[in-house]
Amino acid sequence: MAAQHDAAEPPPPRSDPMSWREPLTGPTASASTSSSRTHHNAKCTTLCPVLDAWLRGGVPTRVVTEIAGEAGSAKTTLCLQLLLAAQMPAHRGGLDGACVYVHTEGKAPLTRLTQLAGRRANLRDAFAASDHDPLDHVYVVKTLDDPDGLWCALASIAGVLSDPPGGAARPVRLVVIDSMASPFRESETSTVDGVVARSGTLSRAAALLKEYAHRHDLAVVVTNHVSDVVSDDDEMGGGGRRRRGGGGDFSRAASRQRRLFGPSGDVETSGRRVAPSLGLLWANCVNTRLFLSRSRGAGGATVDGSYPTSGIRRRAAVVFSPHLPRSVGGGGDDDDDARKPCDFEVRDDGVWGIGGDGDGVEGGGSGDERRRRRRRREDANE
Repeated sequence: MAAQHDAAEPPPPRSDPMSWREPLTGPTASASTSSSRTHHNAKCTTLCPVLDAWLRGGVPTRVVTEIAGEAGSAKTTLCLQLLLAAQMPAHRGGLDGACVYVHTEGKAPLTRLTQLAGRRANLRDAFAASDHDPLDHVYVVKTLDDPDGLWCALASIAGVLSDPPGGAARPVRLVVIDSMASPFRESETSTVDGVVARSGTLSRAAALLKEYAHRHDLAVVVTNHVSDVVSDDDEMGGGGRRRRGGGGDFSRAASRQRRLFGPSGDVETSGRRVAPSLGLLWANCVNTRLFLSRSRGAGGATVDGSYPTSGIRRRAAVVFSPHLPRSVGGGGDDDDDARKPCDFEVRDDGVWGIGGDGDGVEGGGSGDERRRRRRRREDANE
């Protein structure tokens, strides 16, 4: 069973939310030891070759990767899959380390984690020749569902990173926070003080996570909720007349935000327009934002006759990233700077991408295969 740890006691309240910052604890020698045995900017496999090809190798270390989406879009399943994948040897695409799982919403999904560990064939093959039990190297951190509880949980991770329970031979290489938005669901945002307090906690949390990522050469993955987007048309009255109170400055600011962090109109799930939670400040804190969407397909579908999908189609897209081409609002065949979203399905043994031969995944296959597909498209256009 995965090890569980309680978060430390919360720090004393301060009038200024930015005035307190708990430093990392533990000897700095542990960080250098961890860095000397690993390759900087390594990537962790997702245990799916299609998703790995779409992500250009997997989830990278030393950055914060956000997975946003509505409930039921497979955010948690993908995170659990990464918790297991990070423990695989480096020659199999893993990070050869342990993981920390900070769960902020109710009971941690340890039953699903156990199911994935027992049914994922490539995971079983990786540990078949050893007595390694992946559940023993997932350290679950409990946290209260509020901003102070989240901060205390993140601060308490420092001791596990500096002195991992598995010893120096198995350092922590992946930290997952599922989810980042839940502790802020009831936070006060109707007043200036409330907004400042929330912004301060988010800024401190992001700085701490990035410090962990760089100091210990690990990957950080966080999940985020979404909220419905009110379009400019909703501000118009009958006959196309703008309602009173419609703020032109706000609309222009929202348009600029969409250009920088992904047009909200191009991010859809279940037939409605949505945007990731926590606002513009948090969008500046993450390095890569992936968006998982779901929509209705053909009803009554099943996968391998065992896991019902209820006719739900799921898709992953890149909203922004420093190392991946954006796929939200783009991805045409003639656009070299855009990549098609990756369709995927959820089975009883986890998440699997669809279209490894290029059907639905622009990045599927080897470099030679992608070049051949590009030449075929060019010949067809001539």
